[in-house]
Amino acid sequence: MAFYNATNLPASEAEIDFSDLEKKFVVPEQEETLENVVVVDNIPVVDESKEAKLVQVLKKIFKKAGTVKANGFHMPKDTSSGRSLSKGYAFVEFETAQEAQAAIQTLNGFKLDKTHSLMVNSFMDVERYTEVDDTYQAPPEEPYVEREHLRSWLTDEYGRDQFAMYAHNELGVYWNESAQAPESILSRSNWTERFVKWSPLGSFMCTIHYQGLVLWGGPSWKKLARFVHLNIKMADFSPSERYLVTWSTDPISVDAVNQRLGAGNEHQNPFTSDDEGHTVCIWDTHTGSLLRSFPPVKTEDGKAANVGWPQFKWSPSEEYFARIVPNASLAIYEASTMSLLDKKSMKVPGIQDFAWSPRVIYDPRTGAARPEMLAYWTPEEGNLPARVSLISVPTKTLIRTKNLFNVFTAFLHWHPEGQVLCVRVQRFTKSKKSRYTNLEIFRAYEKDVPVDVIELKDCAVAFDWEPVADSWRFAIVHTDDLTPPIRNPSGMASTAANTSVSFYAFERKGRLVKKEGFQLLKTFDRKKVTALKWSPRGRHIVLATIRTTSTYDLDFVDIEFDHAAATKSGNAGDAVTIVASGDHYGITDFDWDPTGRFITTTSSSWYHSAEHGYILWDFKGEQIHKGIIEGFKQLLWRPRPRSLLTEEMKRQVRKDLKTYAKEFEDIDERKLHAADAELMSQRRRLISEWQTWREQVDAQLAEETDEALQNGYILPAAADNQMFVVEEIVDDIIEEKEEIIN
Repeated sequence: MAFYNATNLPASEAEIDFSDLEKKFVVPEQEETLENVVVVDNIPVVDESKEAKLVQVLKKIFKKAGTVKANGFHMPKDTSSGRSLSKGYAFVEFETAQEAQAAIQTLNGFKLDKTHSLMVNSFMDVERYTEVDDTYQAPPEEPYVEREHLRSWLTDEYGRDQFAMYAHNELGVYWNESAQAPESILSRSNWTERFVKWSPLGSFMCTIHYQGLVLWGGPSWKKLARFVHLNIKMADFSPSERYLVTWSTDPISVDAVNQRLGAGNEHQNPFTSDDEGHTVCIWDTHTGSLLRSFPPVKTEDGKAANVGWPQFKWSPSEEYFARIVPNASLAIYEASTMSLLDKKSMKVPGIQDFAWSPRVIYDPRTGAARPEMLAYWTPEEGNLPARVSLISVPTKTLIRTKNLFNVFTAFLHWHPEGQVLCVRVQRFTKSKKSRYTNLEIFRAYEKDVPVDVIELKDCAVAFDWEPVADSWRFAIVHTDDLTPPIRNPSGMASTAANTSVSFYAFERKGRLVKKEGFQLLKTFDRKKVTALKWSPRGRHIVLATIRTTSTYDLDFVDIEFDHAAATKSGNAGDAVTIVASGDHYGITDFDWDPTGRFITTTSSSWYHSAEHGYILWDFKGEQIHKGIIEGFKQLLWRPRPRSLLTEEMKRQVRKDLKTYAKEFEDIDERKLHAADAELMSQRRRLISEWQTWREQVDAQLAEETDEALQNGYILPAAADNQMFVVEEIVDDIIEEKEEIIN
């Protein structure tokens, strides 16, 4: 194409050929799509009188997802019946396709009212699904892949329990042996970066990494699920393990997660722009999908609220979970929709803490599950007293309330079986110079919810229910020394206060009991107990002094030990006996195994630099095994699910216990003999290897001697070439026991 040449003037525009430029720079016609349109189904069918209000409500809901175009909301009508009625669905047009996708993700399943949950889909999807071929085509058959059983460890022929132990960078899983060192199942370096945690029923072991959390399980200990959440600090499961909650100090950033995952792995990022700035996530453990994220809790004036962990507490059925905004409200959510129950929080001015009843209670007459129950307390405000309230969920009906006065603080302790609630109330004396404790015990499922009151003269600093269904017994640690202990940065106190430990039991009115209620059984004075834990099977309890630099005491208590003394005196408290005492230098934690037969005390490097490791004890306080492990951090028993045996079956087992005991004693003896035989076999193998080596050396020496003689070498005199066998007796201390004789 020429505009000029050597002899002519420029050609006119009409004569110029622009075809090559038009071909090069042509702008293609953009295909208009409807990806920014969503279809909203399951809308209430209304007439003209209610149409405007419904449209206003729906527009307000969809504005949260993005900008709806002017005249972008269309709700078709049906006039075939002579009345103008909506058809139960609508079309919403957003400015961009991204906003439409955000509406689908956040509003699909949104509960509009009790009978209508919105179904939000892309208009393009609807169009695609309507064009499906009517001819059925069977999907390709996928090969069956058998999944490993997540509770396979319960089938162990010896009925052993497992525990996880974390030391240095090594995390291992072990079988507990009743009379020997634990048997290693699997151990890996750098298996976790922070800590290890079991799920409540023992199905999963989770390891914590900077990029998130991983679930492991099954006989092969393979990876079951991975949850991407950067810099997790805490993790918690719902009671039946369906849901997982994670919390990080770092607000969620989609770009930061993509950068951490690396190029090409952006599809593994579970977060969207709606999750930006949030810190708490709830996941489905079955699918590994993110169900919802939550922003940090803030007070009404916009400041960060100090909320303890777990932030969310679950109802025993897993149908509901809740958290508080301190001093303001209680938010109860439905797990099925991850949305607020009744679409709003409960306004509870001053609320400090709450707790769910930990068991679903069934009506003994009908067998139907009763409504779940939740308790919370509020402090005094002006002329208003402090208050403890019990409500049923989901109706939020107030079941029982009680006013309290001169309250410093309160703690809620549900019985593990859920029938009784103890509120440990610290109160001021009239002079306000000291404090004492009242125990307000609500019998939650009895008529009118009666309340038993126990008044102590000093302050209860620890409380624990015996975890047995047919027994309402508890133990408390109390003291009149309320001086806060001086702790180092890792949490170790220099000294422990002088304390007493008391045991109480509930006695119903009868021939020998004139007044129904909780009665004091026994008190042990002049102790330095800081923590106490009942055996999962009840009856036995350990009193311990933990995380102090000067006292490391342990007391093993049997509350039914001396039956003869209790029968003779008529006082059940005379049976309560300290059956053994011990100590563990540097003890920081202790925990029972699920059977209640063994207990471990641990000394963790997270708290101090002294001797690290663990000690395994039996329930009678006899030391079984001690492991000194430098860099030891954690030892956690693997939980067991609740027994499938009925109470009648359990009673029959106890009745036939001698028969079962003999069988298991034989098994233990065979295992011990097998271990001894294995040790002897190993010794014989080592001796045989040594003798073989010795014979090879003797043969080599004889060969070298003959060769030397043939070459003319003169050997030393026979007297100087004699071989001597030297025997040494070595004393090896197998066991050392120190006994003080008065």
